[in-house]
Amino acid sequence: MLEEVDMRKTSVMQPFFLPWQGLFELILKSDCFVILDDYQYCPRSHHTRNKLFISKDNVGFYGVNVKKHENQSIKLNEIELSEDNGWKYKILKRLDFVYRKCKYFKDYFPAIERWLLNDYMSLAQLNSAGTIMFCKILGINTEIVYSSDYSKESNSSSRRTKRIIELLEWTKADEYLCAYGSFGYMKEDNYDYEAHPVLFQNYDPKPYKQIHSKEFIPYLSILDALFNIGPVETLELIRQGTEKWFSFEDMIKRHEVCNYE
Repeated sequence: MLEEVDMRKTSVMQPFFLPWQGLFELILKSDCFVILDDYQYCPRSHHTRNKLFISKDNVGFYGVNVKKHENQSIKLNEIELSEDNGWKYKILKRLDFVYRKCKYFKDYFPAIERWLLNDYMSLAQLNSAGTIMFCKILGINTEIVYSSDYSKESNSSSRRTKRIIELLEWTKADEYLCAYGSFGYMKEDNYDYEAHPVLFQNYDPKPYKQIHSKEFIPYLSILDALFNIGPVETLELIRQGTEKWFSFEDMIKRHEVCNYE
């Protein structure tokens, strides 16, 4: 469990489409969550798709259609959605067909429908609105800000670890709550963990009843849990996600053991 001490905690993450439970643990445990809406877009990633059931015992991707672009370094808040909204109705139709018998489907499908059918200027705006919607449904009240606002204020073009440090200072963070996978590039960049204390998430998805499978299938979009067990139980699963948060020193030791083995 994360110790309850009087330290201002910040987490930072790109806006994903229909994100998984682990993202919401970072948000829940933070005092401030920074949406990296001006992060570089990566095709065929969780920026545009995530997994849910598509039939009994079978999961697949639900995805966003975006406009084609030539710029290889285009940002998420510059990526425009396809003008043909057919993909939106395809997603909603599939959700209705697959999940309509779930206990909480009727309670939350209308909110999903309103979110998806709204007009958005960019992929980042769509995904950010989705994250905020899920937070409201779950009752997570963490302060949410956007990295693009910092970029406008500072005119900064920093990347990777330097950018994270700037965002931590901007949000007046005492501690950085970080996704496990970020350790590699932070170590490469010689992240100063003494000046900017960090704790790494080690989220372990806890099983819940899925009407489409007798054996629990983890790492799906949070929407699967929401439709199956509702917001109260889903939030409790999120609270239980990481049993031990790892310090930078812990991560170094873990990776040394892995390399040795």
